[in-house]
Amino acid sequence: MNKATLIKGILILALLFAAITLLRNPDKERMALQRLGGDAQDGMHTAAEGEKQNVVTLTPVTGYEAPVVVEETSREGSQTPETLKQLMEQREEAGLSEAKIAECMEQQKGRYMYDTMDASLHRLYAELYMILSSHAENILISATDPSDLQLAFLCVFQDHPELYWIDGYSYRRFGNGGKVYISFSGKYTYVPGECRIWDRKLEDMLAGFMKGLPRNADDYEKVKYCYEYIIWNTDYRVDSKDNQNILSVLLNGESVCQGYAKAFQYLLEKLDVPCTMVVGKVYGGEGHAWNLVKIEGEWYYVDTTWGDAGYMAAGGVAAPQDSEINYNYLNVTRSEMEASHTFDNVVIMPYCNATADNYYVREDRYFDRYDTEALQELFDEAGRGTERSVSFKCADHVTFERYAEELLEERRIFELLPDDSSSVDYTVDEELNVFTFWF
Repeated sequence: MNKATLIKGILILALLFAAITLLRNPDKERMALQRLGGDAQDGMHTAAEGEKQNVVTLTPVTGYEAPVVVEETSREGSQTPETLKQLMEQREEAGLSEAKIAECMEQQKGRYMYDTMDASLHRLYAELYMILSSHAENILISATDPSDLQLAFLCVFQDHPELYWIDGYSYRRFGNGGKVYISFSGKYTYVPGECRIWDRKLEDMLAGFMKGLPRNADDYEKVKYCYEYIIWNTDYRVDSKDNQNILSVLLNGESVCQGYAKAFQYLLEKLDVPCTMVVGKVYGGEGHAWNLVKIEGEWYYVDTTWGDAGYMAAGGVAAPQDSEINYNYLNVTRSEMEASHTFDNVVIMPYCNATADNYYVREDRYFDRYDTEALQELFDEAGRGTERSVSFKCADHVTFERYAEELLEERRIFELLPDDSSSVDYTVDEELNVFTFWF
């Protein structure tokens, strides 16, 4: 079912809709908040006088910033054997001995980027991790190709959200005796003394976070808890401080997509759930970051930024009914994510197709056929609560169209509402086959 069919079923003023549509960029639109009004008692439903369609667009202002890379000025052949010897000594002083590098490589096993990248770069990955962890500068590394350096750095950067003081790196390339050498420095936003202060604050924050975790939570419940915790405790702000790292979310309570993704990864690692950060683009070519998580042996994609209604508000519009969370992007497949996200990672990301731990499946909000009784139970439960909203997902687009026809075009949604509700706001996500109603 196309958008025009839905709008026809809503009985709004055609001229008003046309005007709004002309002002809107369809490539940026994700969902439209719409309203049906009528008498829920007698089944005769007509649009209220002057009823308007409120359009909510998820504007792709993500705030994502890629790590900064700088090649410092170097002079080919300018290094003497004595200078090279000094660099080797600095390398040893930084702890990059053969034994410690081997130990570090062993410790990285199990991290997605490390395990998936070319194994020939594992040593370089370990070197960079050790340098960045210790705030070291101008350290000789094993790489001779800047492209290898960039790939290994990005793998470290995406595997280690706890390195919050890193926002890029610089390197110096030089030759000596016919050989090419590269020295590496991290770009550090905080010095070690400042990091010790932040670390203590993070420990205090984690103590409170752990207290709220459901007892005996399985991996799905841990993922959901982290998803909700971040969204409830974070405001989406493009100009927020430290918004490319975990401090912005976990200590300051405001961030952008990369801050959300790194904080989500950081918390799940504390709960022993495998997770990494994924980067790419969304509508309009805007850079974006989200996550990959592993639950019961299966990989799923998660986008906490798109789960936050504040992300919509950042585009200049308000979320409906003061809602804070939508769960459309909690544990989705690769094909569902690719409907709106383009992957741009430096390693291959899995083609996830499991659905057992998708939010809607786990919460019994997943329909593979038109089922009014099950749907009525969801509305009755919501009517007894304070949130007064219902979201559900259809297994395929055929089922989705059946629900759209019955609930929206035939307006049978009013047969499901509590007696005290005479109008309903709703959104439809045709890419994910999800309906959300507020009443």
